Amino acid sequence: MRDFKHLVLHGLFMLFYSFVKYIPLPLFEWTRFIVCKPFFRQLQSVKISDGVQFWFPYRIRIGKNSSVNQGTIIDGYGEVNIGDNVRIGPYVVINSCDHKFDDCDIPIAEQGYVVGEVTLEDDVWIGSHVVINKGVKVGKGCVVGSGAVVVSDLEPYGVYAGVPAKLIRKRNV
Repeated sequence: MRDFKHLVLHGLFMLFYSFVKYIPLPLFEWTRFIVCKPFFRQLQSVKISDGVQFWFPYRIRIGKNSSVNQGTIIDGYGEVNIGDNVRIGPYVVINSCDHKFDDCDIPIAEQGYVVGEVTLEDDVWIGSHVVINKGVKVGKGCVVGSGAVVVSDLEPYGVYAGVPAKLIRKRNV
């Protein structure tokens, strides 16, 4: 991903997006949508709040009627798929990659990356300050409580909280 083509593409995105990223007026959700749309793999929702940070947007999909609140960071390096009617609270971090660190004879910075696709299925609500790690699938209808750290797949229609995120109860389905 660090080849010339991707660096240029990401640089162009950051150049255009930097003009509208922090403007808090509601009209600028539309402006952010217009600026982001050509760079995303798929973008069907206008609701992108101010201060949202996207990395590798051309590997991110966001479905219809989904919202991403202020201060959220979405790293699309390993691909991120966000379904329809998903609510992502403020200051959420979605990581689709991590550093390799197994070989103690090589500095961590030189060992490369481990990537894993992150999927948030339809009708999911992610509370504020949640961290979602690589390779995780959050099932349809899940609710993830504030401050949770999601390190493994979550069953559909569950309510999760804690570090690591654990099933608290099932929603009334």
